Amino acid sequence: MITIKHLQIFQEVARVKSMSQAAKNLYISQPTISQKIQEIEDEYHIKLFQRTHKTLLISEEGTSFLKYSTKILNELDEMDDYFLNNNVNKTIRLGATLTVGCTIIPQLLKEIQLKYPNINIQITIDNTQYIENLLLENKLDIGIVEGDIRNPKIIKEPIIQDQLVFISPSSHPLTKYKIIQTSQLAQYPFILREKGSGTRAKFDQFMNRYKVDYHTAWTCHSWESIKQAVLNDFGLSIISIHMIENEIKSGQLKILNVENWDCHRSFFICYHETKELNDNLLNIIHESKNFSHCPILDYIS
Repeated sequence: MITIKHLQIFQEVARVKSMSQAAKNLYISQPTISQKIQEIEDEYHIKLFQRTHKTLLISEEGTSFLKYSTKILNELDEMDDYFLNNNVNKTIRLGATLTVGCTIIPQLLKEIQLKYPNINIQITIDNTQYIENLLLENKLDIGIVEGDIRNPKIIKEPIIQDQLVFISPSSHPLTKYKIIQTSQLAQYPFILREKGSGTRAKFDQFMNRYKVDYHTAWTCHSWESIKQAVLNDFGLSIISIHMIENEIKSGQLKILNVENWDCHRSFFICYHETKELNDNLLNIIHESKNFSHCPILDYIS
């Protein structure tokens, strides 16, 4: 008889593509891992993996089995959440991208918790790709992102408008131009977010479209590091206008008017299509859609 333990072991082996690594991660012996996988194969007369000398490759039958096991385990998780927590004082696992986390999340959560003090929210901050993966793996209940969500199983709804802008220190030579040609950008280094960031993806798409051979001087996982690097004249960057309102007002940073660049975008609230939206999640979605944040500032002349 196949048990939940069988499914959990299979999922971990499929994830890490190694029985020995799965054994370490689950704190059980490798022979037990092998036995449980064999029991599944014997029960259903299938082969879950194609074994090589270096790794395990999931088979076509294994891929189908993974789909069903994921659905079963996700539904068990939701059942535990609902009945063990009785939908009260339930921890909501909310993921946000770095841009969102640095701009709207603190004030949004403050408003939610003042209005709904029984909702306990656990936050994960990372890039768009990572948040999307956690939503697909049911390791997050809901996400707020600014990047492109590619998987059609993720439902996304716009909540707040944003604008990406090119920036430089106020003393930079490009600030003397009313309009900057894309070819001029190749002359200067850039301070950028890492691959997987929604902001980085927008930048790469633009530079590739206009065939700008740009130089990346710094790659950062922190917006504060990027701002400090630009302020100290290590390069140019692109950033959400919500992130630099104070620096623009004080004159420390300048927005560069680059030809053909007009990146208005939305922050999206996202959840898996199979996610059961209980009262707590519905309240968070409602408050996010009605969140009052300062409008995008039009500093571009």
